[in-house]
Amino acid sequence: MSSVEQKIRDLTADILTGIVDGVVVTDAQGQVIIWNRAAEEMTGIAAAEALGKAMRIVFAENPAVVSQIEKTFTTGRSYSDYETELAARHRQPLPIGLVTSVLADEEGVPMGVISTIRDQAGVRDLKERMRRSDRLATLGMIAAGIAHEVKNPLVGIRGAAQLMRSELRSVAASSRQDSRSFDEYLDVIMKEADRLNNVLEGILDFTRLSPSEIKGLNIHSIIDRVLLLHEEQARQSNIVLSRMYDPSLPEVLGNEDQLVQVFMNIIKNAVEVMPTGGKLTVLTRMSDLFTSVQADGKKHRLMVIKVSDTGKGITQEHLNDIFTPFFTTKDRGVGLGLALSYQIVQEHLGTIRVESHEGEGTTFSVYLPLMG
Repeated sequence: MSSVEQKIRDLTADILTGIVDGVVVTDAQGQVIIWNRAAEEMTGIAAAEALGKAMRIVFAENPAVVSQIEKTFTTGRSYSDYETELAARHRQPLPIGLVTSVLADEEGVPMGVISTIRDQAGVRDLKERMRRSDRLATLGMIAAGIAHEVKNPLVGIRGAAQLMRSELRSVAASSRQDSRSFDEYLDVIMKEADRLNNVLEGILDFTRLSPSEIKGLNIHSIIDRVLLLHEEQARQSNIVLSRMYDPSLPEVLGNEDQLVQVFMNIIKNAVEVMPTGGKLTVLTRMSDLFTSVQADGKKHRLMVIKVSDTGKGITQEHLNDIFTPFFTTKDRGVGLGLALSYQIVQEHLGTIRVESHEGEGTTFSVYLPLMG
């Protein structure tokens, strides 16, 4: 082999290694002859394990991928934008876009197929974020209108109940009658009015968020403030609180009251799902999933705060709905806490991800931009 050929081979290998998309090439017999580093990372299968093997064996857990490659070779056509999920080792299925093209000789005879696998998780998240944003905008306008319309008569109802109780006590005192039964009924009216008012306040909080008073904040101080408020309940429920902080982290960029609200909702949920004991862990570190975000004309690195519990976990059926307004599996509450937290973090140019396994627990990962 000449030095020029060797240089071309080395350059080709470097290009395949540097490509962020998975590249898989199969020959006419369906055997894998190229398997780049990105393909290793996406599938969890090393090149040494894949090369020389039939793609049907390598992609045994991905029949849709096998079918697409075989169709490409049989028809001699190229296919793009085929979307499916890639089953991978040691990780959840990955949404991918698959592009397949025929490799042919000079006479046009098919020699194999080159397949490009593109990670679509970010695209899917963006589409879902846009859909959720549209839904929330519509919901916000409707909810704010309803809340304002209901709030005024609710104030009147509660005020009337208070006046009635005062009048009945006066009448009962002058006639020496027992007013306790009336008090009980009026207490119910006033408590229900207060409960409804809390619901309306939650809706209004959800619709009038604004990222005001943004400044550098010590995230550990915020988390400690929230944990302090839950220490007694955690103690009574035999929950161990564990802090795993990275003290070298810079300050986060945010609004203090709003970030307190974010972690109040997440930590409150974590404590409530462990009524008979467990462990609640809060971990902070630099993010390796999302590295930077553009804000105020410059890039900011991101940190991640992971809040993990050892509760019963969230079912897959409910996992996609937990940030949806008014979704709740609890007997109490209206299902706005996590939706509000999600919106606040979005307003801070961050994001929230959740992982859960039934019977093992749940982890909320909050990504926030850092100062500087």
